[in-house]
Amino acid sequence: MPGKPIYGKEEKEVIKAHKRAFEEARDTAGRDSVVQDMILPDLLAFYNRTKHPRVTAAEGNMSIVTELKELTSNNWRKTATAKDTKDLKVNVAEIVDCLFRDRVDETLRGLVGVEELGQDPQREFQLRNCAIKTVRENLSTKEMMSMNAEKV
Repeated sequence: MPGKPIYGKEEKEVIKAHKRAFEEARDTAGRDSVVQDMILPDLLAFYNRTKHPRVTAAEGNMSIVTELKELTSNNWRKTATAKDTKDLKVNVAEIVDCLFRDRVDETLRGLVGVEELGQDPQREFQLRNCAIKTVRENLSTKEMMSMNAEKV
């Protein structure tokens, strides 16, 4: 059961005003600085201005700082981290297994000595790379070219 939201609509507006500065900060220290030097003073000023019951002696209230850091880091993640995944490394075995799964499974069934996979998962796991290697060695030139195109 979800609890009561930490911040109300007005508080979120005060915090949201600093979203761009937070996102542009290059490292954790920079983001922490935005929280402590920009967001926290504005939020405390809002609390004092509105006589908010949450703040008694809010100056130096570490629970508010912790809550702000959690709110901003959980909701304002940099989008650049998602873009950095273009350099994802994939090895040849994964490509062969993906493109030629039927042949890999057929070869694996022969190596394990079963008609249906799933009967001996530990043995299948141990022999999967061997099956992939066998399939790779038996690929035609055309299939190798299509596999190399997948690597790019």
